[in-house]
Amino acid sequence: MNKLFAFILSLTLVVFAISCKHDTDLLTPEESGGSRVDPPTTPQPEGAITPVGTPDGEVLTAMIGPAGGTIESKDRRVRVVIPAGALASSQSISVQPITNNCPSGAGQAFRLIPHGITFAKPASITFQYDESDVLGSAPEALRIAYQTDKGSWKSPARRSLDTAARTLSVETTHFSDWTFFKNIELDPGLGVVNPGGSINLKVRQHIADPGAVMEDLFVPLPSVISEKYIKQWTVSGPGALAHNQATATYYAPEHIPAKNPVAITVSLNQSVTIDGQVFKDIRLVSNIMVAPEGISVQIDGAEWKTYTGGINVRAQSTILLGRNGSELCELAFPGTKTGIFRWTMGADVVFNLNMGTIIYQHIYEKNKKPILSDGNLRVIDISEEWVWGTFTVLPAGWIMPKATREPTGTANINGIFRLRRTP
Repeated sequence: MNKLFAFILSLTLVVFAISCKHDTDLLTPEESGGSRVDPPTTPQPEGAITPVGTPDGEVLTAMIGPAGGTIESKDRRVRVVIPAGALASSQSISVQPITNNCPSGAGQAFRLIPHGITFAKPASITFQYDESDVLGSAPEALRIAYQTDKGSWKSPARRSLDTAARTLSVETTHFSDWTFFKNIELDPGLGVVNPGGSINLKVRQHIADPGAVMEDLFVPLPSVISEKYIKQWTVSGPGALAHNQATATYYAPEHIPAKNPVAITVSLNQSVTIDGQVFKDIRLVSNIMVAPEGISVQIDGAEWKTYTGGINVRAQSTILLGRNGSELCELAFPGTKTGIFRWTMGADVVFNLNMGTIIYQHIYEKNKKPILSDGNLRVIDISEEWVWGTFTVLPAGWIMPKATREPTGTANINGIFRLRRTP
């Protein structure tokens, strides 16, 4: 039997042997010198107040003394540099990933410990951002914020941006819970709509550019941006866009377009000053996926085909199944969180499309050996009602198991999944 076909048959999505090891220490705000804050029942004039984040990863700790030092999170998402002379004696410094409760917060937030510490010289906090962090926004529109002991969020007016290194930095003399957020954004930055359906968009802003203001600024809930800051709306792809000042509605075509997602761009008539540099011509882009309910697959740029079905969300693994007549499409990824998952040789991250006479898989054959495909499965959103995202298999391997001598080959596959969760 062909080695690739044997490997395909060895992968099953029915039973997963997945074990999750959690060897982490969790620090609560009380343990780190902070306090838990309940959300208010009415808006507060000083800005948005939220609950504190909950521990969401491994604590890293380092002893740093008067000579200074550096500590960063395990994923290198945040780095703290404490200069010489900032501490009078050696101090245990920790970084704890936490859930992000900052309004429009991007990605992971972090608890810098101990809370309440004061440095004689400012320490620098640097966040690394990626493309997913600026969906619907722009690097120039990002800001860093920390949560006060009253639960409100404040953003240092002074900050530095390095678009080449994709880093955003501030200086501080104290520790708290820190993150960065989209100060200006086109909402949604990434959305999904049924073929023939429509989706509403709006441009929102938290803090207007303060110019020469140097003090930390409260972060209010976002509001629709003033119409004077909107220069132009454009749509790249099929469908129609109707806009009125800072809001718009996109009307999707009746079928999944060959080029998906459709890009909607807003050009702003607004400048942002960062560390003395003025950024102009800021553009916000929203990517709108046009996809029906089910798993939709495109092979080598041909027409899309949709497989309707369901999803099984479990703590260890999530399995997606779709059917179109006798054809079956299967996907799987570990856990129940959003993120980007690379294809695996085992049964952790899987793509399988059985069309009867031909089977596509996230593995292809080269020199009679199975090779793992490039591409990934991206989980964009997991809500109580829906799970949706995209996937690419570049290339996928295919085999015709019923044909003479079991011929094999490769094909490039794009996909979208949008499945309703069942109780």
